[in-house]
Amino acid sequence: MPQHGLATIDTTVQQTNRWLGAIMTEMGTDDKQFAFQALRSVLTTLRDRLPVDVAANLGAQLPMLVRGLYYDGYVPADTPTKYRRASEWNAAVAAAGDNLEGEDVERASRAVLSVLEFELDSGLVTKVAQELPDEVRSVVSL
Repeated sequence: MPQHGLATIDTTVQQTNRWLGAIMTEMGTDDKQFAFQALRSVLTTLRDRLPVDVAANLGAQLPMLVRGLYYDGYVPADTPTKYRRASEWNAAVAAAGDNLEGEDVERASRAVLSVLEFELDSGLVTKVAQELPDEVRSVVSL
């Protein structure tokens, strides 16, 4: 008896793979695991920097599989973090990742935020950008 996939699951896997492919292109790598770590690290750092309502609005727009990464370990009572410097953003992204350091942190940030700009509603991305300090926005290119 042939097995058929569940359309909802198949769709989110396809969307996630498309996002990972775009991140790999942006970062100039063919390492899907590295792109996955970049996506997870940047999204969770972004989530923790945003006010809860904006974080929830962003989460609602993500593909289901990516949404799971985004909310994994989320503690709304501990947010938003209030750092203002790019160095603090970079340290938070590096701490959230397994193998991100140095220039990879900024490349990952730019790649993931570029995918968000392309894939999500521009009004939401603008709202997210407004919540970030100028110095952080300059690092992530929003």
